[in-house]
Amino acid sequence: MVEPEIPLEGGADSRVVRVGQTVRRSGRAWSPAVLDLLQHIEREGFAGAPRAHGFDDQGREVLTYIEGEVGQGAGFIPDEGGRFDVRLPDYVWRDDVLGHLGALVRAYHDAAATFPWADREWRLKAQQPVETVCHNDLTPWNVVFRAGLPVAFIDWDAAAPGPRAWDLGFIAWRWVPFWRDAKCRAHGLATGVDEKARRFRLLLHAYGLESEVGVVQAAIERVRQLQEHMWKLVADGSKWEVELARRGVLDEAALEIAWIVEHAAALVGSRPIPMKAAARASRK
Repeated sequence: MVEPEIPLEGGADSRVVRVGQTVRRSGRAWSPAVLDLLQHIEREGFAGAPRAHGFDDQGREVLTYIEGEVGQGAGFIPDEGGRFDVRLPDYVWRDDVLGHLGALVRAYHDAAATFPWADREWRLKAQQPVETVCHNDLTPWNVVFRAGLPVAFIDWDAAAPGPRAWDLGFIAWRWVPFWRDAKCRAHGLATGVDEKARRFRLLLHAYGLESEVGVVQAAIERVRQLQEHMWKLVADGSKWEVELARRGVLDEAALEIAWIVEHAAALVGSRPIPMKAAARASRK
């Protein structure tokens, strides 16, 4: 009996379906590198990712389906026309989620650090210094939760070699979160730099790092790069990014870069952020 194909949410630039206990998505030029990476981290003992089973007869990637729920948004917050993005499930913001996430990312980075990444095609260019293969898109909706805690990462399309701080900076921005107070209030989150610094320490402690400026610098660079990418998609007419721009979500992200630069010293215990990174961020 042929099992039905059930469309899954997500996959903004490709069709993703569930077939039995597998997920299928269109193969791309970088798919061989991603599937090899997933097989490598499985051999290294990392259990927080789908298992890769090559390609089907339609040339689609075949991955195992991971049971659970993702931290998917539930509609734009109405404040100021939706500029504060979509509302996420309340459990995303719990302290213990941040701790589990930090430990899970560390386990993944350690497993991926031994992957032979050179001479492969990746969707994104490698960032220096290469210390591991970054996931590069660890948003709540790319994390599988069970009983309100993160257990696995999905949507590996953007994986590419880079420094560990490249993922950690993105996670700090999105999960601590490194947002302005107005946006935090709209999401029902605690405000103030002290609260952000406390949660940032939780993330880094779970990962096994002391609070350090390199991760904050990476957050600035990572969000700046994401901004550039999103505005390019707007110029190309991509419907979702055009909608984000119309609501002001992309303008809000630019203000968040400035917020991180302004409060970087407080976030890392009064250690100054390198002026090179601050200057690049302020130009945006």
